[in-house]
This record gives sequence, structure tokens and C-alpha cells, in this order.
Amino acid sequence: MDRTEKENTVAGLRAVFESANLVIVTRFSGLTVAEATDLRNKMRDAGAKFRVTKNRLALRALEGTTFKDISGLFTGATAIAYSKDAVAAAKVAVEYAKKNDKLVVVGGALEGDMLDVDRVKA
Repeated sequence: MDRTEKENTVAGLRAVFESANLVIVTRFSGLTVAEATDLRNKMRDAGAKFRVTKNRLALRALEGTTFKDISGLFTGATAIAYSKDAVAAAKVAVEYAKKNDKLVVVGGALEGDMLDVDRVKA
């Protein structure tokens, strides 16, 4: 990935963080392409999105946004689920994680307020 691609990725992630009301951070180690596609389809049906992130680029995109406090969650193989709806992304992520142990919800934020795993599940 060259510098221009990285800048575009950071700009795209920043747009996500600025427009979303809810961001859920997940670990997805071992998720197959078919499973990831299934998860993305379920997210889309619920009005949410699921995106694999590069941690360094996500951390840059978080700077100066209301979601900056979740930066500590970006370690390992991470992906974000996000939505404008206050529950859509969390609901789909939690339901999917119950059925597939390759997806783990690690936390998130709702309109800038940190959510631990229990609050995401609630």
C-alpha cells in the first residue's frame, strides 16, 4: 500500500468515525471469506457495515474524533462494525459472535461514550 492509498484509507475511516453513532471493535482471527461475507450481508441488512482495519491507519483516523477513546482496542486482527443506528451494529456483531467463536467483540463506543463488552451486549 503506497502513501496515497494509506491517506485515502485514513480519510475514509475518518469519515466513518465522524458519521457513525456506534462503532464496535472486533477481533476476527480465523474467519473465512464465506463467514466474513455472511457477516457483511447481515450487517448490511440491519443498516450497519463491517470493515477490516489496519490498526495504525485506524488510530490515525481516530485522532480528533469523538471515538478517540477506543484507540486502545485496536490490537491484533481487528475489524469495526458501525452504524448510524444506536443498536444495529452491536446487535448483529453480538448475535454473530454467539454462533461463531472466530469473531470476538472487544468493545466500542456510542456517540463517543466508551462501551465495554458487557455494555455492547446489553
